[in-house]
Amino acid sequence: MVAVPYSKGCRTCIQRRVKCDEARPNCRRCELRGILCPGYRKSLTFLVRTPSNCGRLMGDLDQWVTLPAQPKKSNTLQYVAERDIWSNNTIDELVVPSLAEKTLAAQGIEILGSFIDATVPGLYYMHSTRVSVNWMNFARRHVESTLDPFIWSVRCLGTLHLAMKHQDPERIASSRSMYSRGLRGLHGLLQSPRSARSDMALAIAIMLAVYEMLDGITPRSWLTHAGGVATLIRLRGPNGHRSGFGRTLLISFRSFIVADALIRGEACFLAEPAWKSMLADTLAKDSTTGKGSRVGDLVELMFNEITECPGLYARACAVIKTPETDHSMCEKLMHEVVQSRGRLLQHKNQLESVFPVSLNSEILRSKPDLIGLIPLPVAQKSREFTLYGALSAVALLDQMVTLTQSKHCRLSTNVTMSTLPMWDALPSLPPNDVTMDGKETLANRLPAWPDQLALSMGMLAVKDHLYT
Repeated sequence: MVAVPYSKGCRTCIQRRVKCDEARPNCRRCELRGILCPGYRKSLTFLVRTPSNCGRLMGDLDQWVTLPAQPKKSNTLQYVAERDIWSNNTIDELVVPSLAEKTLAAQGIEILGSFIDATVPGLYYMHSTRVSVNWMNFARRHVESTLDPFIWSVRCLGTLHLAMKHQDPERIASSRSMYSRGLRGLHGLLQSPRSARSDMALAIAIMLAVYEMLDGITPRSWLTHAGGVATLIRLRGPNGHRSGFGRTLLISFRSFIVADALIRGEACFLAEPAWKSMLADTLAKDSTTGKGSRVGDLVELMFNEITECPGLYARACAVIKTPETDHSMCEKLMHEVVQSRGRLLQHKNQLESVFPVSLNSEILRSKPDLIGLIPLPVAQKSREFTLYGALSAVALLDQMVTLTQSKHCRLSTNVTMSTLPMWDALPSLPPNDVTMDGKETLANRLPAWPDQLALSMGMLAVKDHLYT
């Protein structure tokens, strides 16, 4: 019988059993995978089975033969390939050729969940119920038909989690090898402008950046990845992050973008009007869909204000280092700093008033919209680190006001600001009022600094001398 594939897709998509977009000359799936599309021309293949060869246990499983489109008047068959069922393939691979690979991929996705619970539980559960597509939804959806770099990125994080849990150097080495394969695959995706703007490319870049935070070559190597992720997000524009998984990707990494801008002494693009208006639109949409909460809204508003800090800090450094004092520039800067500080303190006071330190079930029953869909332990941890981040931002703004006023009034001839930003590549320890219990439960587990930095809106990296 002539085997004629029903699908009109390319041969690679048919073999992988995924839907092909049938784009010409190359399909988009092959382009995203970084492989050469074989095209859409179908070859005629004959499958020959006889009772004798079906009954042989130690012989051939199948005989595949290929004949020309217009066969000659001959009964001779051209032998093409023979597969010995006992040589290389297991019974699972013979029944379903990619079964082992699919099983490994599925296990990798579940280990990714364990990695999230151990590394960024606060960040994940603070927003996972508010977004339409969270990380685990996206990973499970693409477990069988996704790109190889995505699978390698998932595996490297899961393997690193297991290696750190069991203190296994060999597994750490394996995770680094997987990380390298994911990085090479990402490089291939970024060669095409079309795939570089995809959710998949950005997801891979974020996972590799998180890996670098936990197992970096140097304490500052994660900043290179953070700058790359920020470039991809900015390239996609605000509309690419209003909804869907694009919004999840932005929420997952925006605090690290703020920290990266502060460390580099540069303005943060998230403070631009287009990005701020996009945030306001998403808050309004959450309210209409029932996913909003007062605590979540206040956290978003505080983050929106904190995005101004890197730009204000950079301008303050420039004003203070300028030999000639520009009084109008100083006055304008001080006015913006004071206004930002006032708004930030207002949001901070509102959060403290609506969310008391001890939140019991009676308060939640009387105020169902207080935390909404956010788990209570996560909301409590988010409150602590958000308030700490707000205090850090206020301390930085206060210092800017003091130094700018000194420069403006010329109270001292030696008023200078350090040429290096007052930020560390790795965060300093949290203050004493932010508890960091060691018991492994969701209520008090924040073991990794990426989660702490994310919940503090990027402000946990501030150096301690700002408070002294």
